[in-house]
Amino acid sequence: MRNHHFSLLLMILILTPCRLLFAQNRDQREFYPEIDSLENLLATHPPASTELADAYYRLSWSYSEFDIDKSKEYAGKCLSTARLIDDWEYTAFSYGMLGIINYYLSQYDSSLVYYNKALEAIERMRDYPKKYTERKVDNELSKTYGNIGNLFNIQGDCHKAIDYYQKALTIFRKYDWIGSQAMVHKNIGEMYMAMSNYEQAKINFLQSDSLAHIRNDSLRIASVKWSLGNLFLYEKEYAKALQNAEIACGYYLSHPEEGLKKAESLNLLATIYLEGYDNGTRAEEYVRQALLLLDGLGSPREEAVSLRIISSLHLKRGQWRQAEQTALRALATDNSEVANTLAIYGILAKAYAQLRKPAQANLYFDKHDELQSSWTSKNYQSSIREMEVKYETEKKDNELERQLNVIARQNTQRRMMVGGIALCGIILILLWYLLLLRTRRNRVLAQLIYTKDKFFSIISHDLKNPAIAQLNALKMLLNNGREWDVDTLVEYYCELVKSAETEVELISNLLDWARIQTGRVAFMPKPFNIAARLRADILIARNMAVKKGIEFQVSVPEEIEVTGDANMLSTVVRNLLTNAVKFTQSGGQVSFSVESAAHSKVIVAISDTGMGMSKEQLRDLSKVDYSSFSQGTANEHGHGLGLIVCKELLDRHGSHLLIESQEGKGSRFWFEL
Repeated sequence: MRNHHFSLLLMILILTPCRLLFAQNRDQREFYPEIDSLENLLATHPPASTELADAYYRLSWSYSEFDIDKSKEYAGKCLSTARLIDDWEYTAFSYGMLGIINYYLSQYDSSLVYYNKALEAIERMRDYPKKYTERKVDNELSKTYGNIGNLFNIQGDCHKAIDYYQKALTIFRKYDWIGSQAMVHKNIGEMYMAMSNYEQAKINFLQSDSLAHIRNDSLRIASVKWSLGNLFLYEKEYAKALQNAEIACGYYLSHPEEGLKKAESLNLLATIYLEGYDNGTRAEEYVRQALLLLDGLGSPREEAVSLRIISSLHLKRGQWRQAEQTALRALATDNSEVANTLAIYGILAKAYAQLRKPAQANLYFDKHDELQSSWTSKNYQSSIREMEVKYETEKKDNELERQLNVIARQNTQRRMMVGGIALCGIILILLWYLLLLRTRRNRVLAQLIYTKDKFFSIISHDLKNPAIAQLNALKMLLNNGREWDVDTLVEYYCELVKSAETEVELISNLLDWARIQTGRVAFMPKPFNIAARLRADILIARNMAVKKGIEFQVSVPEEIEVTGDANMLSTVVRNLLTNAVKFTQSGGQVSFSVESAAHSKVIVAISDTGMGMSKEQLRDLSKVDYSSFSQGTANEHGHGLGLIVCKELLDRHGSHLLIESQEGKGSRFWFEL
């Protein structure tokens, strides 16, 4: 009776269907409070609220462990509440829970209806992206796809099961959920095993094994090793089968709560030793351990597998009566597994033949052949369907490839056309840009010519006039000096000194401005103490103020440091202080302050109570234009170039000179470093 079909069935009978319900994966479930606490909370929630829907949903989960009717009742209440508050998330939860409950009750058609309603509710969640994130929607979608896959799995529709497992897998890959990917690859492998597509089964099992090791998830590793052990057993690679089965059993040993899984591993080891190594002693040792573990676990399917292995041992040893009794006991324990039942029929047929009971032997031979024919026909139909699906897929792929080629040609033509248009556009843009550059260049040249003209105006006006005045004064002194008294001579000498000071200041500013314009001023920023660096400039301005009878106030903390070019900033402050004193009347006030501001900034400010400026004067300050020149309160000349130099130097620091002024009331100049 040990023919090819019997051996095949013996290998397959140990395979267990995928039992995992995605939504019931305890590793992914939240911890739920005690049922009593949840039911007490119901009274505190508003009659229609998200909190109430959540409480109903969690109660449905909790009762699903031991009271399916209660679970169904609370799932229905959750659904009613979710509909009242228009909450699509809890609507999806409720339908999913009802699908699981009907799955438990083997009401598969109803289960599928609820799962499809859950999918519809999940799709409605996409209409509210602010309320339901894409990740949350995809999470619920993947769980429902997995549950539908399990539903088709339990009904033996492997193709549809794989389709939905693949949909779930796509989402798991999107978010790089390694553990979930490992789980679904194993489920897909089991489906391919059931369809006798062992190559695809191996690919998925190995992928699951790799992902489980990445997560270092011992239970998932054990589960996939068990599946690989079965696969290699069928392919008669006994060493690999034994290696994987031993690893699976070793992992389950470290998890005492996984008694059933350990028993399945022991049964697998027993089968490998019996089939691959003809070692009945080791086989019996493992199967006896499995039966001890199964005692009280309530798993008749696995207990029937253990009894079938023991009956096979009796058959090998020629113990016909014991083989018959154990096989009948196995058949009475569970006959839901086709492969296991086929093997038991074969054992009984052979045992009765040896016991010289031809009627019973023929009976079980007929049962074996009838069940095998039915099972083979089902597998054959599944294979035909798989080939049809493959053919249709290849046909669609070929048509898709043809369409893609057409689209590719159209896209190439479109790209060439778009490229031509783009090239023309680029050429037009370049022409426009060149025209713009030319216009800007002409504008800059015009500005440079204007600046040059004004520059020479300053030189010809403000340098020439003081020089002429000095020459005339010197001639007057030469011609009349012997006749004038001392006071008249002193007055002329003071005028000459003032004129010379004005010239020196103007020449200094002109030179600074020229060096800036030609780029010959080196910018060397570094940290320095501002009080120490500006002390000399402050002293010069103070002396000028004292001579004019102006109150001079200084507020510069000794500890403040700034980063910048010390020489440039000294020039800026000196110019601003000199201007403030120059345009303030006797009895007025000039203030200089440095203070810390937000974001580690420092504000430097100079204010006066002097002449102030009109709006027109403020507007013209940045222009190199002698027409904006003015005189100070003691007839000092003001040419405006100093402020332009200050602005240029502050620009190098990334700062700006800010001005507030009111004619007749004074001015305030400040900048930030």
